[in-house]
Formats: sequence, structure tokens, C-alpha cells
Amino acid sequence: MRSSNERRRVQRVRLIQPLRGTTGEQKIFVLDVSLLGLRIAHQEPLGNLRDECLVVFEWQGGRIELRCRIVRSELQRPVSGPARTVYHSGLEIVFAPPLSREHLAALIHDHVARAIDEQKANARGVPAAAAQHTQTGAANCFVRHDYIRGQWQTMQTNDPTQPMSGFTIASDETADNITMLRDAFVAADPSLRHVIRKMADLSISNPAGIPARRYAP
Repeated sequence: MRSSNERRRVQRVRLIQPLRGTTGEQKIFVLDVSLLGLRIAHQEPLGNLRDECLVVFEWQGGRIELRCRIVRSELQRPVSGPARTVYHSGLEIVFAPPLSREHLAALIHDHVARAIDEQKANARGVPAAAAQHTQTGAANCFVRHDYIRGQWQTMQTNDPTQPMSGFTIASDETADNITMLRDAFVAADPSLRHVIRKMADLSISNPAGIPARRYAP
């Protein structure tokens, strides 16, 4: 059984570029995200611990609105000369409308997939940008991973179907990627598990694994 701290660690991703947002009339930057909470930077105190606030930001044209509870707040840089005070605060998500939760899951999926692309590129000794392109082809031998009663079970198969209890991937997928998918699947809610199965499905039709593709800067 995973602790809440382990769940936060598995799901949290550090954004490649902080996202501008607001809470009330205050401007913020979103630094880390998960399905459970956020870490943000801001210049004015948000309130007291356990107070709630509405955080609003956008990603790829999708508006994300999250009602959050303040769980910690730390002063990162005290005022000194012309420098401004900066706080980093941890927020627990109390409520997310379905569309906002969908956008948040897509944001997490995108950053996890980018990290995998970079790992693959580093392993091949090529720049990550060179590895991020669409490839075609299909594997004909797969491994099905089922999470049943708290344990992972594996089975070799020729059937590429994605099971509801886990995922099916190409038999030559790396151990690091398998571990990442398993950890994310255990920690995820149903909406993010659906995203994980999509990632696994991409690995089946992509000889480079999960998933190599080109990104717009």
C-alpha cells in the first residue's frame, strides 16, 4: 500500500516552463503539477494554512481551474535591495471540474512522455530533439501487465489489446519505462490510467517505444 507521500512523488511532474496563472487577483507561476496538488511561486502571501483558493491557468489552449487548499508556504527569497519577495506554496487540489481534470491529466501525460523521449535519446547518444519524431512499424510480440490485488502479473501474448487492469506493451520495452508505467498506473485515478494505456498502445506501433514524436516549442 502506497503512502500519500509516495503517490505525490509518482504523479508529480516539474514543468519544463512554469505556467502563468492567477489566484484571486494575484499572479502566480505553476512550477510542479500532479493530480493531487500543485507547487506555485508568488510574491504575496496567499493566506493561512488550510485556507482555500481558486487557481486558474492555461495549457495548450485549455483552461484549468482548480479549487485548492494551502498546505505549506515558504519564503524563498527575502526582500533585499531591489529584489522582490518570492514564496513557494504547496496546494492540495480540493475540487477540479471534469474538463479541468482532463486538461491536467493531458499536461502530466505530455511531460512524462517528453521525459521518456529524453531518456531514450540519451541512451542512444543523440540529442533529444533528434529523437522526437513519429516512427511507424509494429511489434508482433507483446507483454501484458495486469495489476491484480496489489500485485503485478505479466504474460507474453500476441494480442495487443489494452486491459483495464493494466497495459500491454512491446516485449522489448525497457525496464525503466516499464517501471515508470507501473508506478504511474498504481498511483493514478481512472482518467490518468486511460492516458497510460494510450501511451502503452503507442509503444506497440512504434519501434522506438513510448512514444517518440516531434514537439512544437
